[in-house]
Amino acid sequence: MHVELPWGTSSLGLDVPDTWNLIHPKPAASELPAPGDELDLVAQALARPEGAAPLDSRALAGKRILIVVDDNTRPTPARRFMHLVLEALQAAGAALGEVLVMPALGIHSPMSAEEMAAKIGAANLARVRWQNHDAFDDNQLGRLGQTTRGTAVVLNRAVLEADLVVSVGMVEPHLWAGFGGGMKNILPGLAGAVCIGEHHAIIAEPPYHFNRVGCPPERNSFRLDLEETQGMLKAEVFCLNVCLDHHGGIAAAFAGDPIAAHRRAVAFNRRFAGCRLERQVDAVMVNSYPMDFNFKQSMKGVGNALPALKPGGLVMGFLRAERGLDDIVLPAKGKPLWLVKRILRFLGPARVMGFLEKVRPGLNVEEKFLLYYSMQLIRQYDLYFHVPTLTPEETRRLGFFRPFARPQEVVDRARRRLPAGARVAVFTAAGATFPIVGNDEN
Repeated sequence: MHVELPWGTSSLGLDVPDTWNLIHPKPAASELPAPGDELDLVAQALARPEGAAPLDSRALAGKRILIVVDDNTRPTPARRFMHLVLEALQAAGAALGEVLVMPALGIHSPMSAEEMAAKIGAANLARVRWQNHDAFDDNQLGRLGQTTRGTAVVLNRAVLEADLVVSVGMVEPHLWAGFGGGMKNILPGLAGAVCIGEHHAIIAEPPYHFNRVGCPPERNSFRLDLEETQGMLKAEVFCLNVCLDHHGGIAAAFAGDPIAAHRRAVAFNRRFAGCRLERQVDAVMVNSYPMDFNFKQSMKGVGNALPALKPGGLVMGFLRAERGLDDIVLPAKGKPLWLVKRILRFLGPARVMGFLEKVRPGLNVEEKFLLYYSMQLIRQYDLYFHVPTLTPEETRRLGFFRPFARPQEVVDRARRRLPAGARVAVFTAAGATFPIVGNDEN
């Protein structure tokens, strides 16, 4: 049998054993809505927001307005519609030269002027002020209070001082938040590093759900924790979230209250990105498309597919990772994968974080929780990856997957690992889809 995976402007062709039972999970809704004009979709969402007044109907003269946009690690095509947001603000009396735009960096690398222009459009950027968020600069930060789950909420002062916050991003499957979008641009997007660490610690708490892709917001403590920030702010948060098709086009747009609009976007995402699967499988073939920006983002495709996989199953990962490791900091040296796997399986899920903190003290927030995630992956699954942008030394120091230089080698090695009749699910656009297994209708 032959499988084709999207790969940049071309594709990867793979020959798979005829003895495998290949499954191609399909979205709950078999087809996207009829293609519409992207600007019309966004304009209609702005004109009829959920649970909030339209931006252009407000009295914004003299008001301090902050626009938060997700950063360049997300494929949100804000450059194609940001002018509609600015025009709505201007129609309400806002002075665009006083509007501040900030990328929701969390602790990601700061964006350059060129990157911001690519994100929101050069003409749009020229009409506003902008600056990067710095999660490590105490002078930029102010404390609000504490969530019911114990997160001390510390945010950029621009959020605390604003009269209106406009959050622009996208709803997609997300490893920990279940789905992106909504209030996530605020926490962790504009939060302090310590705050981000406390918030992310939720994934290491019982019952140790380190992967929460597709988890309904109402059942996800990580999502509910970040959403508590809405009630702490003096400013109203107006949300504009888009959902993308597999080619990067805008399939739907939702605006208004960041909780209400987000829930509608999640419902859409479950119908059109949630792929139905009768039961868990022995292995998954995962293509990172369209999350190909860097290794960190390409790994999202792996996380997205995991709900489909039995414990102890096999992941065949094809990660394009255009910018390689990008800002990931590698350990000085890696341990043999077989040894790490044996130790982690002996420890069990509850003791992984304690082990990590002992052997790798001093990690920053994102490094710590990405490594924790990787350790849980090692403990539970076998990982065979093709990542052409990583060097052998980088893969050795990462140390959590078995690398293969050629994509066909991944399949050939998996042939020896899997029995005849193995059920193998193929996710050709794993960066933008996720499995819904069994009768889960939530």
